Amino acid sequence: PTRFFRRLSEIISRHGGTVDKYMGDSVMAFWGAPVDNPLHATFAVQAAVEMARSMEELSMENRAAGLPEVSVGIGLNTGLMSVGDMGSTVRRSYTVIGDAVNLASRLVSLSGAYGVPIVASEATVKAVPGYIWQELDRVRVKGRQQAVTIFSPLGPRESITQDLAQSLALWMEVLAGYRAQKPGQVKPLLDMLIARDAKKVLYRLYAERLASMESRPFDPDWDGATRFESK
Repeated sequence: PTRFFRRLSEIISRHGGTVDKYMGDSVMAFWGAPVDNPLHATFAVQAAVEMARSMEELSMENRAAGLPEVSVGIGLNTGLMSVGDMGSTVRRSYTVIGDAVNLASRLVSLSGAYGVPIVASEATVKAVPGYIWQELDRVRVKGRQQAVTIFSPLGPRESITQDLAQSLALWMEVLAGYRAQKPGQVKPLLDMLIARDAKKVLYRLYAERLASMESRPFDPDWDGATRFESK
């Protein structure tokens, strides 16, 4: 645990973040306070990417030493929140609260479902156009009625290759067909993506969804969002 938290905390601090608190095996951090920074969202994404990479390295070290491997799930959201000393006369702490904070917390738990270490909201994606983002899904998380579009970063925009651009274009067609409930139309496109990256959990997840959709009648009331009830 000490090595785990030390690595994450050092990365957060190096990218201008503020460590809020440690909760079990989790760490909460925020950017943009106490010192305002217009690039707070970019720094948060950079920190998240480095944290995911650092945990991969720690897993390799543990594997070599015969220790359990480590995985990480990171949720990113950007928005207005209340920040300052909060609590009571007995105990106070400098922290952030608000709906934007709650959504970030909900996104953390989605990483495992989509097989990615980082899940970001559309608000963060819009604030950080310098990254390549892959759309994962539209979801309804616990405590929110409005659907949220979620993404995962693939790298700096200047690093995009022609193959990656083609794969992302194919993927957007798959998502559009899935949401239009046309599984037969887009299954060949998804098969092409799986042939390129058979280990990608996201593609296998949607292959299962399309197969299930083929056996169900068209639902005119479905808006394409996936519901998650767990926190």
